[in-house]
Amino acid sequence: MKIAILIPTIKPGGAEKQAALLAATLSEENEVHFVSLWGKKNLSVIVQKFLEDAHVQIHYLSGKSFGKWKEYYQLLKQQKIEIAFNYLTTCDVTGAMVEKLAGVKTVFNGIRNSRLAPAKTVLEWFAHNFFADYTIYNCQSGAKHFENLGFCKKKTIVIPNCFPNISKPIERTDKDIKTIITVGRFEPQKDYLTAIKTIADLRKTRQDFVFTIIGHGHIETQVRDWVEEYGLTNYTQILIAPDNVQEILKSADIYLSTSLFEGTSNSIMEAMNWSIPVVATNVGDNNQLIKDSWNGYLISIGDYKRLSEHLLKLLHDDKLRIEMGIRGNERLHNYSVERFVENYSKVLEK
Repeated sequence: MKIAILIPTIKPGGAEKQAALLAATLSEENEVHFVSLWGKKNLSVIVQKFLEDAHVQIHYLSGKSFGKWKEYYQLLKQQKIEIAFNYLTTCDVTGAMVEKLAGVKTVFNGIRNSRLAPAKTVLEWFAHNFFADYTIYNCQSGAKHFENLGFCKKKTIVIPNCFPNISKPIERTDKDIKTIITVGRFEPQKDYLTAIKTIADLRKTRQDFVFTIIGHGHIETQVRDWVEEYGLTNYTQILIAPDNVQEILKSADIYLSTSLFEGTSNSIMEAMNWSIPVVATNVGDNNQLIKDSWNGYLISIGDYKRLSEHLLKLLHDDKLRIEMGIRGNERLHNYSVERFVENYSKVLEK
């Protein structure tokens, strides 16, 4: 089959990584064209090389808005694309319309979060109900939410994110100074204020830890101001998009996530991969990744006191940290490449 995967950019984000994994997987038995709407803007050379190594054909659209869509239309016609997978709202809406005009037989839109801004929700509803054949959600919670808003249920497909190359379980030795870590964009969705309040509350009881924040985004200055306001400057390390995220994460002891909403969290999956216990808000599909009191703890949104209490439990007990971390690593196999391939094979059979 001839397949197109349309995405805004090839940047180092969660949706982009999942799209690249899908392209590489499908390219084993199909001709796959990976299309970047905004050309080489924010290009990740790592993702680019991954696609090239998988023999995926990459197309960088050029020109202004109308010109890009005209170029995409011509590409679809010339390559006789049969199936298209779209990622994120711009591609879901305009992409689906162009694909249908070009004669693409089956169009799959992609919603990668459990919530969207109102304007995006309306646009996705329009595209889902009138142009796309299906919408693939990466979380059960998102699918239910959008179905309740009038998205056609018959067009709903849920396929969780894939996590390739799951590492072997790690049994850490106890350290005098532990590291609590969080990874995520500097966006309101991640609720960094609650994370910082949690750490400030924890410091009242325990001082044998440091807090590492890895991220990037438009509220970086606000995050730094909160760290200073709550007196955490000497105990908090803020790293902006470092090249060695996985190395830093692997050396941590506890993962903290305070998001207001999520799909299937790539960052939590990465923590589970390195056998790190997770304390997280009970949003999105976090309850699918984390079994409460088994491989981590699930806490209500904004409840920094309970978040702090459960971090304290893990700081107190190194054996508990090890056991929970190893269980999380085992649980991650529910999101293996094999499961991912199986899920998409069923989709293509439709």
